[in-house]
Amino acid sequence: MHIAPISVVRLATVALVLALVTAACGGDAVRFEYPASPSAATASPAPTFAPTATPLPTPPGTPDPAAACTACWPDNVPAARPHYGLSQADMVIEELVEGFVTRLVAIYQSQDPPTIGGVRSARLADRSIATMVRGALVYSGTSDYAWSLISQDATSGRYVELSADHSGGYYRVNFRPAPYNMFTSAAAQRDTLTKIGAATVADVPTLSFLANADHAPSIGGMAGATAATQITIPYREDVSTVSYEYDAKTRTYARWQNSAGKAVRDVDAANNVPIAAADVVIIQTDIWEVAEIVDAAGTHAHDMRLTGSGKATVFRDGLRQEATWSRKDDAAPFVFTNAQGEQIKLTAGQPWFHVIPTDWTVTFR
Repeated sequence: MHIAPISVVRLATVALVLALVTAACGGDAVRFEYPASPSAATASPAPTFAPTATPLPTPPGTPDPAAACTACWPDNVPAARPHYGLSQADMVIEELVEGFVTRLVAIYQSQDPPTIGGVRSARLADRSIATMVRGALVYSGTSDYAWSLISQDATSGRYVELSADHSGGYYRVNFRPAPYNMFTSAAAQRDTLTKIGAATVADVPTLSFLANADHAPSIGGMAGATAATQITIPYREDVSTVSYEYDAKTRTYARWQNSAGKAVRDVDAANNVPIAAADVVIIQTDIWEVAEIVDAAGTHAHDMRLTGSGKATVFRDGLRQEATWSRKDDAAPFVFTNAQGEQIKLTAGQPWFHVIPTDWTVTFR
């Protein structure tokens, strides 16, 4: 684990960010095995840490203001599904990675999943998100190049990093093949933060949510929005195309993903709860290959611009609103505004944010 001896502890509170990845089902009876010991870009504007409120909605419990945020980075290829612990996330971000598949960033505060899996390596964009929630980056490892940047971030106090290469709380399961079989729990990672004196919550930037889930669909920046109850996001068709279908009774969007060309409903394997988004937000930005990071197959990693501004689309209450996203630096939250400059508020529940290239087209009807 790597924290700055003064600068991280100097923060009144520090959020926990779990960088994880989930793997495929398969095999016989589930058995959890703990190891004897742990396994061995372009710069963003400098962040400023101003005390603000929690960024998270309240599904289904109320976030404890003294509890650290936890976030996981699950792999999202078919072999990494179904995910464990995803339904208990307060919000989820889906990122494009090498091979044009995706990984998820699941951020927790109101609930602590007892099983989260499986844990995978960190990506460059994770540095920006970990900084936003004043977090601890929990991950299986990373490239030498990414490690050089992550370790600098931790030393400067942007977040805590807890790699499985040198930190505890991780274990392997026998019902999935490597590399998809590393798991952890929120409690295990919080325990690690407690031991190093970094367990209390940091002041994190606030996102804008409606105060009441029972509201008129057109309020909160959605005036003039048009109906859209089915959404398709064009990730790789064979493995990752995502679609949502709006359910007016629950006011949520059922999530589906392609696997071998077939749409499959996403369900949390830990508790059999179907994944349902309260809001679906599309963030379009610059995404590029990184020359310094190449995997075993010769594929370059991606990085992306998560500060500044760009085009966005907000789907809420069965409506679609074209918008602009903005974020002043890595420590700031995303802000969404409509064409009139009014800030768009999200509804309480589990919002999903999709970061995609500027030239992609999301279809809806």
